[in-house]
Amino acid sequence: MTTFTTALIHEAKRRIKPTVLRTPLIHSPPLSRLCGCQVYLKMECWQKCGCFKIRGVTNFLLHHQNEALQSGVATASSGNHALALAYGARMMRLEHVHIFLPEGADPAKISQIRQYGVEPVVEGKNFYETFDIARSYSAKNGTCYAHSNADPQVIAGQGTIGLEIADDLPDVDAVIVPVGGGGLISGIAAALKDVQNSTAIIGAEPEASPGAYQSLQEGKPCERIALKPSVADGLSGGFSPLPFKIAYPLIREIALASEDEIVAAMTAFFHQEQLVVEGGAAVGLAVLLARKADLQNKKVVLVVTGRNIDSKRFLSIIGQNGAKL
Repeated sequence: MTTFTTALIHEAKRRIKPTVLRTPLIHSPPLSRLCGCQVYLKMECWQKCGCFKIRGVTNFLLHHQNEALQSGVATASSGNHALALAYGARMMRLEHVHIFLPEGADPAKISQIRQYGVEPVVEGKNFYETFDIARSYSAKNGTCYAHSNADPQVIAGQGTIGLEIADDLPDVDAVIVPVGGGGLISGIAAALKDVQNSTAIIGAEPEASPGAYQSLQEGKPCERIALKPSVADGLSGGFSPLPFKIAYPLIREIALASEDEIVAAMTAFFHQEQLVVEGGAAVGLAVLLARKADLQNKKVVLVVTGRNIDSKRFLSIIGQNGAKL
């Protein structure tokens, strides 16, 4: 496996530029008033296939193009990485794509994966079981495995978000990044620290899946932790070793959001900015609204990671909280 360096992020920026959107950074006056700081939204929810994951997947597939064409590609995912892989595989006309999803995966994501011509295998009671099944399949069949967060090329692709933030808002004080397996925050942190060292990198994750929080507390990657159900199911899982190694010295803190706080943030996005976002995309706003990070009057970027949520589920979730904002 390639050793990760920040040079890979700059290479990824050039590699994916023709096929991946450069998403806008938008100032939000209403959310700024609610949060007591200047809130900017990095609109990855407007990215192709509705999530940031297309950056890492595209960079991975282009880097491993010959191998993927010859042997096929496989992955395990809770949803968005799989969706991005299906999209990227269609773009590159890959014929053998094997996607494994856990039971209970969002129906909207399953439907979109099928629309890109891949029939996913839904197997495993949780992400860990699904991951083991997918890795076993890949090893047995000799396919190229596209890890959702612990591959240098995937991390480099996600890191291009950090380069764009630095270009658009050079004096940003803090960037709040949703954390699942750690590929996104490690890439963004490495990119920002490479071009401007003063920006605080803050992770946000659900209390139901505190892998990054536990990892920073213990000083080692907590890759497999006890998980609880969450509206931010896309962040379910522990902190992988490679992202931990990259991000540990660069992250200021990890803030945890309760389920009620995540729902309140999804509702705020909808009412204040007319944005439909999935639970995992709302955890950054959740910790900011709850004042769980000391950022009063600072310039803060929230990475809004995705919009792929079933409409009925979204309306049901915010319906629980709609009268509060």
